[in-house]
Amino acid sequence: MRSFVATALTLAGAALATPASEATSAEFQLRVVNNDAIFGWAIINAHVAAGTNAIQIQRPSVYQSDVSYLDDGSLSFDLKGAPIVYGLRVPDVPAGGISQVTSQPGKGTEGFALNANNYLTYNGNVEGWWACPVNDTFELFYGVNPDPANIPSTECQSFELAAGFI
Repeated sequence: MRSFVATALTLAGAALATPASEATSAEFQLRVVNNDAIFGWAIINAHVAAGTNAIQIQRPSVYQSDVSYLDDGSLSFDLKGAPIVYGLRVPDVPAGGISQVTSQPGKGTEGFALNANNYLTYNGNVEGWWACPVNDTFELFYGVNPDPANIPSTECQSFELAAGFI
């Protein structure tokens, strides 16, 4: 019995000693929610330049969302055929505006989490995600409470992102 207790305490101590910086979440796929026009649409990484992917919002009847996970507050994607992880990059957003979001090799912008409803938050906000047309495809933008005059198109639509665990 003593060896069982000693083993259990050793394993518990090892689990507690694991640094939080190594913490990663389970894998999930992100989908658009809270917008009837694009509800359920998939989040896809699309190659646009060397080492840079645009994040597209595509119809789920044709596309399946890329697999993602949280890694120390960064949203990461394991892309088929890519030798390394791609991290989501949210650029500086001008006051009252929105900016295009991309993914690039390596760790992305920090500040991401999933709330109790499995909605993706960025710096504590579930709001701020936008689908805006770029070359006839909706692409991902971010900005909380933008001035309508600062949105790149009247066709841009706001939404939230929900995680579906795999």
